[in-house]
Amino acid sequence: MADNLQITRAAEADDAKIDIFGRDSNEKLQAMGKSLVSALYMLVRSVKMYDPDNNVFEKPLAQLQDTMNQIIRKDGKLELMGVKQSFYLNGMLVKVDMAALDNVKFLLEELRDKDVGGLTLMRSVTVPELKNFIWIFSKDQGDDADEDGVQGRKLMSMKLAKWSKLKDKLENEKDESDAKLDRKKYALTCYGRAIFFIRKYMESLRKGTPLNTSKSLRIIQDFVDISLDHRTHFLGLTTTRTDSEYLSYHQVNTCLMAIVVGGEMGLTKPQLRDLGYIALFHDAGMGTVPDEVLNKRGALSPDERAMINKAPLVAVRNILREKAINRGTLLRLVTTFEHKVDFGTAVRDGQGNIQMIIPKANLGLYAKVISMCATYDALTSKRPFRDSYGPEVALMLMWTEMRNKFDPELMRVFMRVMAIQPIKVLTKRQQSLTIGML
Repeated sequence: MADNLQITRAAEADDAKIDIFGRDSNEKLQAMGKSLVSALYMLVRSVKMYDPDNNVFEKPLAQLQDTMNQIIRKDGKLELMGVKQSFYLNGMLVKVDMAALDNVKFLLEELRDKDVGGLTLMRSVTVPELKNFIWIFSKDQGDDADEDGVQGRKLMSMKLAKWSKLKDKLENEKDESDAKLDRKKYALTCYGRAIFFIRKYMESLRKGTPLNTSKSLRIIQDFVDISLDHRTHFLGLTTTRTDSEYLSYHQVNTCLMAIVVGGEMGLTKPQLRDLGYIALFHDAGMGTVPDEVLNKRGALSPDERAMINKAPLVAVRNILREKAINRGTLLRLVTTFEHKVDFGTAVRDGQGNIQMIIPKANLGLYAKVISMCATYDALTSKRPFRDSYGPEVALMLMWTEMRNKFDPELMRVFMRVMAIQPIKVLTKRQQSLTIGML
């Protein structure tokens, strides 16, 4: 998604976002990180053709010096490390566009070919020192670099990390969430745990003694971690369904999609956990509706329709039963109710085509995300009264016949996440979004 998208909690505006490994990130540092990696790529590539003392390097080196010194002034240091297939700037993942992935790969290979795993600066850098750094990769340089550069071209302020040492350290790390597990199987295990929990929750709901939903938070956190590292595998789980347990799978699938969409928007890990938590129980009130009503093939009677309409209120009531009212509880209450509210009123022409949408209410971001995800899962699921729609047809229906139900800007993001590329994702006018008014 556009790197300059800000998403903040109302009345707590903060331009900081948390990176997938927990490092606080913001637009300025991301922009400087991308500029740094791009500049290094161009210089390392150019030094294969020209001598480092050539005048062609004068302007690019000055620009690189300015970028690096800005980072040092901002963070007090500059630490750029190449880990796996990415760069991390002061612990923050540098997010690059798809078109730049080959450039990143080239730069990483060149660094590692000279046994350079990264670099560290604690004070301002000079152009002569940067020239000594790129000399390491020149066509006439055959030796690996030491921590202070190469013979005759020593680095004074800059310290290089040896790739051979960094590689050994990475290979020996025992990260439980990443330790030689088959991530597909692990994701499926977490999915099964969520289905099992929701199934038990629905049973307890029908008995009038609902389980405490907070017991699902560990599952939600696992979902967040998996989605950030393996989005494709994660989204693939949403095709797992069974006709006989539609509601349980619907709850979990909506949760998964909401987390992925929220991640695309730049939500922090805590925000993704809150979003996933609410989404997992967004339609829990439907558990009190008899199966014969949920699976009815024909039109619903007025009494049956009333049961369906009452379901969100049942979900709200159960939230109120769980614990004392606090900010998080209020957000859950509002979102659970709001996700059933249409985004706007459709203005149609004489042929019945929607010409424009008039927004009806200032709905919270969580509610708008859950509304899209829940509708998409419902449309792509087989029901007793209709067959399932394919992904493309479901998205087309949401974008045309049902477009008044969804925020059009967020719908573009949703289409992007589901691999249907829109012409435009977000306009500049819409680059600041609000989670809720609480």
